[in-house]
Amino acid sequence: MHEFPPIAELLPHRGGAVLLDAVLEDNADYIRAQVRIGPQHPYFEAGRGVPVWVGIELMAQAIAAHAGLSGRRSKTPPRKGMLLGTRRFEATTSYFAEGTELVVEARREFGGDSEIAACACRISSGGETLATATIIIVEIPEDKLP
Repeated sequence: MHEFPPIAELLPHRGGAVLLDAVLEDNADYIRAQVRIGPQHPYFEAGRGVPVWVGIELMAQAIAAHAGLSGRRSKTPPRKGMLLGTRRFEATTSYFAEGTELVVEARREFGGDSEIAACACRISSGGETLATATIIIVEIPEDKLP
């Protein structure tokens, strides 16, 4: 099994803004990460868990972690990125329940080295799909930052 760096080393986020726990798998166009739902999560609601809409940010952070790992592989800093939008967000639950271990997957559908990309994303637990979406991102080269 491949060892990945701590998730906080891969994301531009800090402290409580880091919502993922670890990377499980990563290759050129795909990442699989995990997060455990519990009271330590900044969006946790006692007796309910974490609202499913937080899944959009979990998906975006998985994409950002993938960019961090891609940068390490190519020995270049990852481009700065922003979430532009979400298409077809669908969920089978309203909350991710306490104690649930989520697997967050993102696969690049188009974009390659272009500035705009789309990723097909899925959040599951125990093999059951809990949420899916297409996440649209923009990656900005350093020389084009304001």
